[in-house]
Amino acid sequence: MPPPTAKRAPRILAGLALLALAATFLLAQIDFARRHRIGIAPERYWWPQLLQIWLPGVGLALVLAGLALLLHRRGRRA
Repeated sequence: MPPPTAKRAPRILAGLALLALAATFLLAQIDFARRHRIGIAPERYWWPQLLQIWLPGVGLALVLAGLALLLHRRGRRA
């Protein structure tokens, strides 16, 4: 018998959080390879990368992981 949706939701959200973190890392590496040039100060591409890739990606992963934890704990109490 498959588990009810309420028990599957934390696993799905935890998986999405992990996927968001892995995708953030991959996108940051691709962005680094595109922006990095010899002679350019690293601060010119680190700051945009932090604001445009890392903060949204890690923020999304943290929100999804928090929701997964919340649903997991709520399911254990019921």
